[in-house]
Amino acid sequence: MGKQKTNIEFIAKDSRRRATFKQRKENIFKKASELSTLCDVRMCVIIDNPYEQRYGYEVLPSEQEAIELLHGFHGMPSRKKSAKTTNPEEVMQQQIRKAQEQLLKLELENHELELEILMHEYMDGARAMNEISPEEARGILWVAEKRLRVVEARIDMLSSKADYAENSTTQPFMQETSEIVVHLKNENVEKIQEARVGN
Repeated sequence: MGKQKTNIEFIAKDSRRRATFKQRKENIFKKASELSTLCDVRMCVIIDNPYEQRYGYEVLPSEQEAIELLHGFHGMPSRKKSAKTTNPEEVMQQQIRKAQEQLLKLELENHELELEILMHEYMDGARAMNEISPEEARGILWVAEKRLRVVEARIDMLSSKADYAENSTTQPFMQETSEIVVHLKNENVEKIQEARVGN
């Protein structure tokens, strides 16, 4: 059975809260020490310990080293200091923006794939033009023209080679894509114009 996810919220029971504090504090100290050793960097951790009757704070690696490190930080220029300061809200916002960008990218890729499938259905005769909406017709035309630009760019790159016209993969792809654009532009002009007006 998998490990249950812990809800991040205040622990009401005192004994359980104490045990959790001790365990997680030790984990933080351990990870900080490992980071310092593995990457050869100076670090300090200061924790306000409400269960420590004598001092109230616990410091790693030592109070003196923590003071030296903090003095060095406070002595930095404001611009450099702010660049090295991590704001939890900013980090969260960056993660949200990154996730939104990735989601948008996936949605666009899925939409383009759907249009590719629809285009092939149309060319294979599985879908008649009167079954395709103006928006779908506009999408098919966009995909076909995009494919054509890719092939044309490929041919331009190969044009300096004597055998580019004999290329076994580019030419059939070019021919197929050109036929799609011709079908959409010449045989279904009214449909495409309707799609573009609707844009």
